[in-house]
Amino acid sequence: MILQSYFNANPIAMKKLKLLAIAILLFSAVKTNAQTDTATTTKAIFFNAGAQYMSNLTYAGRRDESSVPVLLPNFTVISKKGFFVSAMGYFDLSGSKSQSEGLSVTPGYVFSFDKKKEFGGAVSVTKYFITSNSPIILSSFNFTADAQLNYNPADIIKMTLGASYRIGKDNSNDIINNAELSKEIWIVKTGTNKKDGLKVDPTATLYAGTQSFYQTYYTESQVQRAVANPSPSNPLNVLFPSQPSQSIVTQTVTQQRQEEVKKYNLLAISGSIPVTYAINKVQLSFTPYFIKPLNQVDYTTNNAMNGVYFLFTTGVSITF
Repeated sequence: MILQSYFNANPIAMKKLKLLAIAILLFSAVKTNAQTDTATTTKAIFFNAGAQYMSNLTYAGRRDESSVPVLLPNFTVISKKGFFVSAMGYFDLSGSKSQSEGLSVTPGYVFSFDKKKEFGGAVSVTKYFITSNSPIILSSFNFTADAQLNYNPADIIKMTLGASYRIGKDNSNDIINNAELSKEIWIVKTGTNKKDGLKVDPTATLYAGTQSFYQTYYTESQVQRAVANPSPSNPLNVLFPSQPSQSIVTQTVTQQRQEEVKKYNLLAISGSIPVTYAINKVQLSFTPYFIKPLNQVDYTTNNAMNGVYFLFTTGVSITF
C-alpha cells in the first residue's frame, strides 16, 4: 500500500519545470515584432536586441526555494520569410553569488496561414549550454522542441495553444502544454503609422504537463530463519533430550521502497498584464504575473502547496 508520495527534489522534477514557458512567452514578443516587421519592410534580414529582468525564476507556473532573479540578454536575427536564430544569456542576480550561468541558441520559424495574419504559429528548437551546478532552472536541460498555434479573429481575442518537449542531460524527458487567452488593448497610439504608443495585453494561461515524483511505499514479506535452541545445560534439554539444535521461525519483514512516477497533470494557472510602450523601434515592457500552482506537493512535508505568488519581468528591446 502506498503510504506517502512526494515530489522528487532533483532538478528534473522540481526545478526544471519552470522557466521555459515564461521564456517562450518573452521570446514570443520578439517573434511577434519580427513578424510585423517582415510584413512591412523590404529588408531581407533584420535584428532584434534586448534584455529582460525576471524577478523570480519559474517554469510552467512552478517555483521552489532555489528560484533566483535573472537577467536575460538576447539577440535575434530574423529573415523576411520568418526564419530566425536567437541567442539568450542567463545571469544569476542573487546577491553576492551573481554570475553568468551560460546561454542558449534557438533556431526557428514564424508563420501565418492567411494574409491577414489572424491564424499562425511558430516552431523552434533550443540547445542549452548552462553549467550543471548552476541554480538556473534550465541547467539540467539538454534541448527543447517548441511549437505554438495562435488565432486572433478580427483582433477580438487571441487564442494560443503551445507545446514544449524537453530532453534533459540525463536523457529524461517532459512535455509541457499551455492554453492562453489574451486581448490587446491600446491606451494611446502615437507615430505616423499609429503603431507606437502604450498598450496592455491582459492574459490568462493554463499550464499542464508531466511531472516526475517519487512514491514511497512499504512491502511486507514472510521470511523464515533458523533460531538456535537452548544450550544442553538448559533445563528444557533435560526435560526434552531430543530437542533439535535449531528451530525454524517465520517473521514478517517490512521494507520501505521508492519508485519514480511520471504523471500528466494540470500544473498552474497564471494571470498577467503585459504593459508595452513603443517608441519607433524601441520597446519598453513591464509584466506582472499572479500564478497559482496546481497539484503541487511540498516533498518535505507531503502537504499540498496552496496560495498565489507574484513575480514580474521588465525589459527593453530594439529592432533594426
